[in-house]
Amino acid sequence: MAARILSGGPMPLPDHPIMQDMIDSCKRHGDRVYLDDARTKKQSTFRQVLQNAGAISSTLRNLGQGPGKVVIILSDSTVEALTTNFGIWLSGAASSSINPNLPIEEILYFFKTCRCEIVFCGEEYLEKVEEVVSRLDWSTTIICPNRKDGVLDYYKCLEEGNSAEGIVLEGWWTGKDHALGVLFTSGTTGSPKGVLVRDEALTFNTHMKEFWTDSSILLLTTPMYWISNALVNIVTVCAGSKIVIANRMSLKEVMETITVYKPTEWFTGPSIIIDFCKEDDLDKYDFSSFKALSVGGSVLLPEHRKMITEKLTNKRHIVRSMYGSTEAGMVTFDRIIPDIDSPKLASIGKVAKGVEIKVVDTETGKIQPPNSIGEICVRSKGLIKKYINKEITEEELDKDGFWHLGDLGYYDDEGCLFYSSRVKDVMKYRGQQIAPAELESILQRHPDVLESCVVGKTCIEQGGDLPAAFVIKRPGSNLTEEELHNYIAENVIDEKKLRGGIFFIESLPKNPVGKVLRYELKKLLT
Repeated sequence: MAARILSGGPMPLPDHPIMQDMIDSCKRHGDRVYLDDARTKKQSTFRQVLQNAGAISSTLRNLGQGPGKVVIILSDSTVEALTTNFGIWLSGAASSSINPNLPIEEILYFFKTCRCEIVFCGEEYLEKVEEVVSRLDWSTTIICPNRKDGVLDYYKCLEEGNSAEGIVLEGWWTGKDHALGVLFTSGTTGSPKGVLVRDEALTFNTHMKEFWTDSSILLLTTPMYWISNALVNIVTVCAGSKIVIANRMSLKEVMETITVYKPTEWFTGPSIIIDFCKEDDLDKYDFSSFKALSVGGSVLLPEHRKMITEKLTNKRHIVRSMYGSTEAGMVTFDRIIPDIDSPKLASIGKVAKGVEIKVVDTETGKIQPPNSIGEICVRSKGLIKKYINKEITEEELDKDGFWHLGDLGYYDDEGCLFYSSRVKDVMKYRGQQIAPAELESILQRHPDVLESCVVGKTCIEQGGDLPAAFVIKRPGSNLTEEELHNYIAENVIDEKKLRGGIFFIESLPKNPVGKVLRYELKKLLT
């Protein structure tokens, strides 16, 4: 079959700001509960969220915020933080949620990059934020649910601000390229890049609207600084869905929350849901309310998908894989969830509406035919147009408008996309290219392997990169290195054997988004 560009079909976009849809939906759903915090027991209706967001918006505008300004949020996912995020958008400013657990020096970098003049923080992070603000060369106002001197009390803002009922968005909306957010990439090397998120891009990336309704109840466990958190905030408001916040909870507490609050949807990353499956008393909890588990942020191996289906969904096929990036937004997802025994289970889905994908040879740039590995490139209205702290290069965005994701993969004859590995992670031994994901997938099929990561140990004398595996064994397992070496040898060609060694460890180093820090593992090999 000839090479081609894959298309997900058209996705018409409105010619008005997404905030208008959010305002209209809040008015329509009025006194129904929108935010329900399972830890603090705080609740907020659609009407209250709109009123409070409007009050925050009024406060921000009185403090000189609006188009071109960036307001930072350092908080866990809470009723106050989600409401403030909405309020920032209504003010015309862009919001930028930062991981509050980062070291002060890193947080200071984000403040300086955004030239932040206003910051909202959770009370538990106030001391850290005060330290950051004290080291800035300009004045920055702190808004916090705290009546401490020198801090603008969040609840006072709600009392004194105006409602959003009369907000006229045309007064600040600058068009489809209006900046609603700054999201910093979660790269594992180098300084984070600040992606300027446009109104059109956020609107475009609300694909989940076709699955969620006013009867949907979404379990929110993702942190504020994930792009999916902002998308969930928008989609649930527009759909009239309810959010159950499961914030700063242990796994057991989240399980209890699921049993009591009976969410129908869960949008999460692989790491937390895999951790669920490690628990030995799952039978004590009730997960039957779930209609769909949408997993994104990093690739979900088919072995993990089977494990989730077996342990959490009572063998119902409701685990939906999603794939995208901060710069490209939503790229693919499972509109139709594949059967547990289907080869499509390894797929990361089909192309999303409004998206085009090409797979190109990494050396020639030639578009690849089906079943040929190359770099995945995407074109859509959800693409980044600008970083706030660097220029976009031709290697990132080509002359045809395709964003190069840095991921290797291929598509089959039916247009399903399959992920192979990061371009930079591919190993080469005696001329044979080796994708870590291939070996990891084989390792995951072993009944005693809970989690694994394969990296290359550089050894020029032996012909290049020697694949090395870091493995977490299942509790109680007596698995040995020799057994695992033999298992791999039975399933791969000679060049792909684990010549770099097998190392059993208690946990894999991960960044806040749950992606394994391969470079940290490579350090252990030197």
